[in-house]
Amino acid sequence: VDNGEQAVLLDRENYRYLRLEFDGDYLVGASSLGHTQHIGVLRGLIRSRVPLGEWKKRLMKDPTRLMEAYLGCVVSA
Repeated sequence: VDNGEQAVLLDRENYRYLRLEFDGDYLVGASSLGHTQHIGVLRGLIRSRVPLGEWKKRLMKDPTRLMEAYLGCVVSA
């Protein structure tokens, strides 16, 4: 994403990779290898285009908190 932000998590030892792409306050894309437990949640956050608010900062620090972000942003909206 031009002028967007990324959060990247790389676990070489366990062959896992997660990259989240943000455009402003929205999650607009992702790449994931080995992280399959919350793919539906990831897709839901991207497709819903719900503003992430404080959850963007939290996901930037720890991209694995997708389920918490989904519950905090989509379910409560």
